Amino acid sequence: MKSFGAAWLIAILAKPGAATLPIDRKPSKAAREAFEGCRWGRVDGQVPSIWTSACDKTHGDQRLVPANDVGGFAIVPPNPGPGRQILIRSFAKVAKAPVASILPAVLRATGRYKRSCRLIEHRRYGDWGTIWTLEPTGSELRAYEAANSIEPQENPCGVLGIGPAGDRFFRVLPGEPTRVIYADMGSEVQIFDLKTLAKRP
Repeated sequence: MKSFGAAWLIAILAKPGAATLPIDRKPSKAAREAFEGCRWGRVDGQVPSIWTSACDKTHGDQRLVPANDVGGFAIVPPNPGPGRQILIRSFAKVAKAPVASILPAVLRATGRYKRSCRLIEHRRYGDWGTIWTLEPTGSELRAYEAANSIEPQENPCGVLGIGPAGDRFFRVLPGEPTRVIYADMGSEVQIFDLKTLAKRP
C-alpha cells in the first residue's frame, strides 16, 4: 500500500442521499488494490467535495481532510509530524475570464519561482481534457530542461509548478466556471478520485 506519511486525520464521510454522485460509486481497480480494507466515502470541504478512501491504523492510517484555507484537501501526519501535505487547492476566477487570469494568485501560493513562470494550456491531457501547468517559458524553460536531463532539478516554478517527478496541474472545476482546481497527483495511485471532485452540494 502506498504510504502518505501515516496521516491520521478524520474524514467527513458521505451520508445517504447527500452526495452529488451515486452513493455506491466505487474507486478504481487500482485504488481498490492500493487501499484494500479502507472505507470509501465523501469528504466535504468548504468549497468542493470529493470521494476518497479512509484507512484506519490497520490499513495504513491515511485520511484526506478539508484544507479550507486553500479551498481544497490535505493529508496530515500524526503529531509530531512535519505538517500537512496539501494535494488539492482551488482558486477563484471570474466566470468568463481565462484561466491565465489567476496567475497572480497562483504565484503568491507557489513560493519561489522563475520570472518567466506562466500557466500553459495543454489540450487532450490524458483523461483530464484541457489542463494548465505552471512552468517557465523561453530561455528559462530551455535551461531547466537541459539541466534536468542531466540530474533532477528543483521545481522551477515553486511547489505548484512542474518538476522532475509527479503530476501537478490546474483545471476548471466541472460545472463551476468560477473555480479553478489545482491537483498534486504525485506519481502513484492517490487515495482520492479527482474525477469525483465537485462543488459542495
